[in-house]
Amino acid sequence: MTVWDGARFVSGDRASAVDRYLILVDISGYTGFLAGVEDAHGKDFRASLPAGYPILDELLQGVVDALAPEVDLVKLEGDAVFGSAPADRLDGRGDALLQHLVALYRAFAVRRTNLRTASDDTCVACTAVEHLDLKMAIHRGLAVEQRVAGREDLHGPAVIAAHRLLKNGVRDRIGYRPYILVTAPAANALGLGDRGIPHAESYADVGSIGARILDLAELAGIEPAAPRLHDGSSTWPNLEIIS
Repeated sequence: MTVWDGARFVSGDRASAVDRYLILVDISGYTGFLAGVEDAHGKDFRASLPAGYPILDELLQGVVDALAPEVDLVKLEGDAVFGSAPADRLDGRGDALLQHLVALYRAFAVRRTNLRTASDDTCVACTAVEHLDLKMAIHRGLAVEQRVAGREDLHGPAVIAAHRLLKNGVRDRIGYRPYILVTAPAANALGLGDRGIPHAESYADVGSIGARILDLAELAGIEPAAPRLHDGSSTWPNLEIIS
């Protein structure tokens, strides 16, 4: 029988759910990048794999490696890395977590530049790696740890809410910039409740979520990588913050 002990759900001697930070790091522009690689190289890559694919692998691996020790890897989800940390590891340590994520972003930016320079594939699609960027979402809530098909995974409403946050209206506020979207439960517990720009998102299945937007490029002191629009225009997306 599973019961609530006042802080978490427990089943027998083992906790089945605890309060956790749920952190998603997503590579912006990933889908368009792969579509461009396919347009340039064709759909059949069996003879020669375009440079874009191993480049993306290295970028994702770099994010995974940089999560530790503050954040534990849960799994890869396509163009996103899903990580988690017990609440008691990070509560009240918002500045330390931000420093860790900023260091992750700086390493990503350096790797992105180095991989672009090192690639001998000069097609427009593969060289567009320099326009890939990161966005992050941080939520705090109860998550159930379960072992399914031999693998540990996290489930529950808080996990669903964290994933919904990757689809948002943040860039309507700040333009095409890398960012961290921290929900109110996470921001308050981390001690970041007054940082960044207040924001809110609403989803049909999880309702309204209050949050703060932190400009990752500003925190890291790095110019954002803005890709050209795909409508044939020579203009660039807005890079200014709209408060």
